[in-house]
This record gives sequence, structure tokens and C-alpha cells, in this order.
Amino acid sequence: MKYAPRAFILSVALFTSACVSLLPETTPAKPRYHISTVELEPGSRAPVEWSLAIDDPRATRAYDSTKIAVSTAPGKVEYFANAEWADRAPRLFQIALTQSLEDTGQILSVGDRHAVPIADLVLQTDIRKLQLNVRNGERSADVSVFARLTNGRGKVFAAKRFDAHAPTASDTADDVLNGFNSAFENLIKEMSVWTFDEGSKAQVRS
Repeated sequence: MKYAPRAFILSVALFTSACVSLLPETTPAKPRYHISTVELEPGSRAPVEWSLAIDDPRATRAYDSTKIAVSTAPGKVEYFANAEWADRAPRLFQIALTQSLEDTGQILSVGDRHAVPIADLVLQTDIRKLQLNVRNGERSADVSVFARLTNGRGKVFAAKRFDAHAPTASDTADDVLNGFNSAFENLIKEMSVWTFDEGSKAQVRS
């Protein structure tokens, strides 16, 4: 039996180790986040008998993305490097709003246009702002949504802009998410009360 020269074996080993060291390292996956649903207090409100469809929210490309928008100056939008949304941000907002209203059990039927193709009322929303504001070393999650309650055929019963802001403790992914969830919790609570009140008024006028 013949044996390979030691010098040859050593050179092969060195070449192999060199090739392995040139392979790119695996980059850890970014954490992906949802917008949390909100537990709404029913208060003294009686269940309503009208149905509600929630349209897909409209948003500019800056916010209609899985990327988390960051603004460091007026009119300037960048994106958060350490985390992403689990889906398009407007879609996550629509799901959180729908499920929050649905979980109250106080609306006869509520869902998106696929779940409720024909509804008494339609909630249309435009996302005006959904970003992490960074100014002078301070950070806050800022959300602004313009809402219209319509009959789905052009008639508007009520319209209002909702704004919510929440500071973030740091620029880590978890703290940024907590800030957004706090802002969305306040906004969804306010929007839900408005939807119940204006929806009931609209049905009385119809």
C-alpha cells in the first residue's frame, strides 16, 4: 500500500481550511413583529345590530411595507435596521383593529371585505403616519390615521383624524415595538368608541 507524502496531505488540509474560512457567515434573521390586538372595555354599551366592514387601509409606499419607518428629520424617512413587521404595516393595523372590535362581541358582524362583503357600514382608513420619530436624542412611536365611516357607496356619515404618540425607552427592537403597541392601543381604543357612537347615529338616520 502506498501512502501520500506528508507534505501533500498537509497542503490539502491547509487549502480546505482556507476555503472554509472564506464562506460567508450566516446572518441572524431579523425579529418580525405584529401589532397587538386591544382588549376593549364594553362599558354600558349595548350590542349593536349593524354589520361593519373594514376596508384595506390606504398608505403611501413609505409605510405600506414590512419595513419599520424611521424619521430623523421632517420629510425624511429611513428604515429600522434591527427588526421588521411580520406583514405589511397597514395589513397588520387592519387585522388588529378588526380583531379588537370583533372580540367585544358587540357588533353583529365585523371583518374585512372578504369576510363581510355586504355590510351596513364601512370603515375606511388612511394611514397618514406610522413611524419611529427620532429627534434630539428622544424617540417616540407616532401613528396618525384618518377614518371615514361610510355606507360603502360614497355617502360619508362621519370622519375624523386620530393621532397617538408613545415614547420608546431605547432603540432596541423590543422597546420600539412596545412603543408602537402603546400608540396603537390608544388609537384603536379611541377609534373603536368613535366607530360605535357614529355607527349607531348613522343607523338611526338611515
